Order: sequence, then structure tokens, then C-alpha cells
Amino acid sequence: MTTPSNVAEAISKLDASDQDAVNGYIDGLQSKISDLESELREFKPEESPQDSTSSAVADEGEEDADMPPMYSGDGSSDDFDKATEAKMAASDLKSSGNYAEALEKYTEAVLAAEPSALLLANRATCLFKLGKYAAAARDCDAALSRNPDSAKSLRIRGEVNLKLEKYHEARKDLSASQAIDWDSEAGQMLKEATTKCAEMDAAKVKERNDEEEKKQEKLRKKAEEIRKAQEEAKREAEEEKRKSSGGMGGMGGIGGM
Repeated sequence: MTTPSNVAEAISKLDASDQDAVNGYIDGLQSKISDLESELREFKPEESPQDSTSSAVADEGEEDADMPPMYSGDGSSDDFDKATEAKMAASDLKSSGNYAEALEKYTEAVLAAEPSALLLANRATCLFKLGKYAAAARDCDAALSRNPDSAKSLRIRGEVNLKLEKYHEARKDLSASQAIDWDSEAGQMLKEATTKCAEMDAAKVKERNDEEEKKQEKLRKKAEEIRKAQEEAKREAEEEKRKSSGGMGGMGGIGGM
């Protein structure tokens, strides 16, 4: 910061020792002001993290034991009769609400021959009913890799996401499933997910606004510190000028005598 011309002129009229004292004091104040201005320039608002667009919903806390085995054959030894028999038995068990045994039969069918998207979606239903959400999501992912338009897989994965409170992912999956095959129950879930998304988005906006207000207040305080430091420097310089002028006047009187 440059010393004002009127202050510099007043200092120049002082003797050497007084000039050094005043200039040293001003240099100290200017250093303090410079430090405050540097902090102010370096202060930058933090970037808000973007929402994830990934559809992965695996629960990291879930044990590997909850993951049923997947088909790993090359098709050369597929047993379609065994797979069909297991699927029929699984369907009956699922219809009666016996999801644990239905899961076992669906797994037999999956291992017997390369599974279709529908078979994996049906096993995912049983896994979801048994609270094995990560495993259900994995089967849905596998089903959708075979058939991206599997409305049932999208619907189940959307329900998993809803259960795990991953509302934006749930809304995306359920909206996609409804576009392919409308379902009244899925429609209710989509409504719930959409409402939750709106609430979350509003909360994020409020949080960002509150944080921005805190940052602006911090900027205002720093700016006020700089202003006060500048005013203090000016006052001190003027005070030194007055003291020096008074001292010089006294000395002139003595010389005249």
C-alpha cells in the first residue's frame, strides 16, 4: 500500500530519526494490511460435489455369504431340462411366499444353464424379500446387462434403492421401468422417490445458501479488518505529524531567544 502523498510530505519535514520511527511504524501496519489482503484473495468458495449418476447399489456391509453363486459355464454343459424343472419349482415356492426355498431353486436353475434376464429378475425378487439387497441389486445388474429393457429388473433395483434411501437412483430406475411397462405399485414407489428427491434437493440448496452466507460474512469481517488497519495507519501518521510539528515549533522559539 502506498503512503498517501500528504502523509509522505509531512514525514519528509521531520528530522531523520523521527522519519525512521514513523516510517517503521507505517511499514509494520502496511505489512499487516498486506497479510490480510492476501488471506482475502486466497479465500475461495468450495465447490459443491456433484450428485453421483452411478446405478450401483451394493451394500458394502453385506457379507459375501449373502451373494448366491452366478452361472460361470460356457454353454457346452448346460442342462436346460434341469433348469426348467428348477424354475417351475421356484415359481410355485415364490407364489406361496416361501422365498428362502424359492431362492435355492432359482439358484439351481441359474447354475444349470445360462440364465435369462427374467430368471435373474425372479431370483432378485426373492433376494429382496429376504432382505439381501446387495445381492438383489447384483442380479438386477446382471439381468440388465442381458436385456437393458427388463422392466422387472429396473423395478426391483429401484425398490432396492428406495429401501436403501438412494432416492435419486430409485427415481431413475423406477421412471425407466414405468416407461417400458407401467405398474401401479411401481408408480407409488416412483411418487415416493420423487418426493424424497425434492426434499433432498431443497435441503442441499439451503445448506449451500447457508454456507455461502457464512463465507460472505467471513469476507465482510476481513474487509472490515483491512479498513480499520488502513484508518489506524492514517491516524498514527497524522498524530506523528502533529507531534513533530509541535516539537519543531518549540525549538524555533528557543532559537529566537
